Amino acid sequence: MSADEYWIVDYDIPSEPASKRQQFYRKLTRILEKMNVEKDWSTQSVVIVKDEEVAKAVHALARAYGMSHLY
Repeated sequence: MSADEYWIVDYDIPSEPASKRQQFYRKLTRILEKMNVEKDWSTQSVVIVKDEEVAKAVHALARAYGMSHLY
């Protein structure tokens, strides 16, 4: 992968129950912190990263809580 390539995870987590959505965001934060990724993601349910491993981890988490697409 070249330095100019990015991975995009587009996810949709149901708003109800709210506790599950909150749990998703807590786990998402932990994944990004563990993999040393700054917590700077879109408010449009999109995570953009350069690391394929991070993208796949976020994608798997999002699929466990709702829908997700990995590009």
